This record gives sequence, structure tokens and C-alpha cells, in this order.
Amino acid sequence: MAATCSIRTDGHASRVSIESDGRPVAAADIVDDGTAVLLRFRVDGGHLPMQVRHQLMQAVFDLPALQTRRVVHASLPLGDVDLLAGLRTHCADVDTRAAGSTCLVDAVAKGEG
Repeated sequence: MAATCSIRTDGHASRVSIESDGRPVAAADIVDDGTAVLLRFRVDGGHLPMQVRHQLMQAVFDLPALQTRRVVHASLPLGDVDLLAGLRTHCADVDTRAAGSTCLVDAVAKGEG
């Protein structure tokens, strides 16, 4: 099962989508509000190709809005340790809290330097 990535940008908002076998399996919505970058991750349940979460996270942090040190506010499924590990790789000062079935994350993107 090969996964493909697509990125759509409209002004200060972007969407990264991952498809496997022609169906969407993961997505991230990215909004740069000028003060912070807001990230919202969604991943289908069930069996997914191994690299889907990594591919999604890498595509998000390759976007221009996250190439410099920026405040990041993210939401992701509670218990998704792979997505959380990906955020920790790309961010510093990571603070998490649960809100129902969602993990809310406040952090600072490391950017390129």
C-alpha cells in the first residue's frame, strides 16, 4: 500500500492530505493567523501504511509557515503517540493536555535554525 501526499494552499491556510489506495486516510489543516500557526490533524482508524503519520508530519513542517521559529497550537487524536512524537521532533517547549478525545498541544516550531 503506497501512500501519496497532496498539498492545497489558499492564502494563509493549507491542507495536507494523504491517500492510500485512492482513499483519504490522513489530513492536516494548517492556518497561519499571523500570531501562531494552528494545526489540526485527523487520521483514519484501522490499518494504515507505516509511514502515513511520518509523511503527514514531514509535509506539514515543510510548509513555509513553519520554516521559522513560530508558536504552534495543534490538535490531534488523543493517544496518537506517533503524531505526538512527530510534533516533538519538529517543536520545542511542547506542552500537552487532553480535551475529551483530543490532545491539545502548545509548542514552538524549531524552524530551520
